[in-house]
Amino acid sequence: MNTSHLKIAFFFALLILCGYMALIIVGDKGLRDLNAMKQKLSILEAENAVLQQKNVELHRQIKRMKEDPEFVENIAREKLKMIGKDEIVFKFKKEKK
Repeated sequence: MNTSHLKIAFFFALLILCGYMALIIVGDKGLRDLNAMKQKLSILEAENAVLQQKNVELHRQIKRMKEDPEFVENIAREKLKMIGKDEIVFKFKKEKK
């Protein structure tokens, strides 16, 4: 083989190599997709941490509800607008100006 054939073969080998590199970087399941998946994983991990914290708070609240009758009474008053057995509720109208 002479040098011109080697140069042509080297050129085509380099061209094929560049094509494969382009597929690796831009193609399906390439680096671009990998980076997008890493970013999505990071977002999901952050959301998971928030949900885990909420879960801990809910477990604490459930425990208090099981063990603390005053806590249950406070929740009933605040969230359900309930009153005690012997209590009276006064409602006042606001004056229109």
